[in-house]
Amino acid sequence: MAKRAVEDTDLRTARKKHKRKKQLKALIAAFVLLIIAAVIFLTRNMWVPKLKGIFEKPHGLIVNDGELAAGNFPLMLSENGTARLFAIDNEFAVVDDSAVRFYNIAGEQEMLIQHTLAHPAAVVDDKRLLVYESGGSNFEVIGFKGEIYSKKLENNILLATMKNDIVAVVTSTDKYDAYLTVYNSDGDEIYKWAANKRILSLDIKEDGDGCYISTFTSVDGQTVSQVTELDFSSDNAVLTSKELDTLVLSVMGTDTGKIWAIGNTKLFTLDNAGNVLSEYEYRGELSAFCANEKVCAVACKGMTRGTSELMIAHCDSNEITGTASIDTGDVKSLECMEEDIFMLSEHSAECYDKGGELVATAGVSNDYVDFVYLEESLIFIGYREINKISFDK
Repeated sequence: MAKRAVEDTDLRTARKKHKRKKQLKALIAAFVLLIIAAVIFLTRNMWVPKLKGIFEKPHGLIVNDGELAAGNFPLMLSENGTARLFAIDNEFAVVDDSAVRFYNIAGEQEMLIQHTLAHPAAVVDDKRLLVYESGGSNFEVIGFKGEIYSKKLENNILLATMKNDIVAVVTSTDKYDAYLTVYNSDGDEIYKWAANKRILSLDIKEDGDGCYISTFTSVDGQTVSQVTELDFSSDNAVLTSKELDTLVLSVMGTDTGKIWAIGNTKLFTLDNAGNVLSEYEYRGELSAFCANEKVCAVACKGMTRGTSELMIAHCDSNEITGTASIDTGDVKSLECMEEDIFMLSEHSAECYDKGGELVATAGVSNDYVDFVYLEESLIFIGYREINKISFDK
């Protein structure tokens, strides 16, 4: 009996040890899982965008045949090398030294509006087209039914832009290097601002209540730029960034309240207080760029002849979200549409997503200098003619 009692005691002791081991293992496992969950939660901003990008990637590359459209195409240009191409609503417009011509996607001319502007430049916003004299004093706002209003200014125009029917014009005066005048949709002056620094780029905010500008000057022989935010209801600047060691060619406000400053040597991302969040120096010479409120893209020449590098930023991140190597010649033009980036190089037209993945491509002629994307088609302009190809993405 004593032996049986000892055996029972040993068995109970062993069972207790085994139970404690299982409890200890369960406790350790729960602790490890808790640590993993905490790490996942704390680092979610790093991996969630990447995981989202994986699910959003295209199922495969679309290779378009690049066959030129027939019918009304090609459209012949009357003035070699001077015409400019723009997408406006669901049509495209051609601006040359004598007229503005509107075409539908089939290449049928819908409207012709004569103008008398010398060296015309143009900007499109929704269903309006701003045409102004580069170095002259006149500008016109045009719609599909003709001229909406026009202005003759006292000074020469250096720069002009339009968004949400708001027009902003920069002129030079004897007193100021840059004088900004803003007009409402009816052409009435609503704001003026002057500076003793040259304004090189301008972006009207989406709400139409203000704008971002970039100015530049020389400090100790070095070109530096500053980004300034203006409120059309105040004489004072909302913010002015520190001096950026590049010539800012374009400034753009994003959907997330940040600001892109695209320079000739660097790309800066600023916060809504003008502080630098990130800066990236180009490895090659800048050849093309584009930006909207969601994405920004910069193309630079590669180290090897005929190659380029594409660098993409997204408004949700302070980092570069995608890069791509291009071996189809120098990049001629970039166009940002929503979160897609369209590219024209010497031998191809391509579409990339925000992560730098090639979505669609087509072989094209080297004769083209610019393009627009409309109705699953690419419209190209060269020095002598305009052509179209189908382009699925």
